[in-house]
Amino acid sequence: MNKRAAIIVGVGARHGIGGAMAVKAASEGLHVFVVGRTASRLDVIVHEITSLGGTASACVADCTQQQDINAVFEQVADTKMLLELVVYNVGRNMPAPFLEHDQRIIEDNWKRCVVGGMFVGQHAVKTMLEQTPSPEGKRGTIIYTGASASMRGNPMFSGFASAKGALRGMIQSMQAEFSESGIHVSHVVIDGVINGDLVKSVKGFGKVALKMKGENGSLLPDEIAKSFWMVHSQQTPPWANEIDLRPFKEKF
Repeated sequence: MNKRAAIIVGVGARHGIGGAMAVKAASEGLHVFVVGRTASRLDVIVHEITSLGGTASACVADCTQQQDINAVFEQVADTKMLLELVVYNVGRNMPAPFLEHDQRIIEDNWKRCVVGGMFVGQHAVKTMLEQTPSPEGKRGTIIYTGASASMRGNPMFSGFASAKGALRGMIQSMQAEFSESGIHVSHVVIDGVINGDLVKSVKGFGKVALKMKGENGSLLPDEIAKSFWMVHSQQTPPWANEIDLRPFKEKF
């Protein structure tokens, strides 16, 4: 039997969604292809996975460059592993006034969210369609990380919201086209502050934001990864096409 594999695109710091999801998938027995732009960060994740008895490969790639994504999926294909799970966890959640959104900011948001998401989605679908489905009829899972901006626009985030909203529409189109073929495409909306390395790296603001949220007022990456895995673990219908994760103490 071929070894099962996962591709996690958008892996940075260990205590982020990508890093947590890579560790979680490996703990469940999948060989994980850890994809990100910074080799040193990927090496940290691979080292943790292997030290815990799992297996993983680091793949340095820019998700906005089609040739980089081609190379990642070619590497996976060469191993003859069964691609069971693909996670696309890429975005650019940086605030800017609407009137200051220039071409670079707008294009950067769309390249990371929509262009990269479509490149990865196309390769994932092509690969999974060629695989023999499970006894329940499932060929694989593709999960996209969403955000509050996927659902609604807020001040200072017009560029990010425009791209995340478009990504959500693309995901819905994929669901309508490929669900009957046994490919589970899901959108996980992260509707809250992530208590991880990224927010803590923002001088002043990050620590203040977490302090204001208080205990249980933010989302832990390793707990988010458990929800991603829950979605992937669904074999027979119903499938969760979209779930919304938020701190339970936050008011709706």
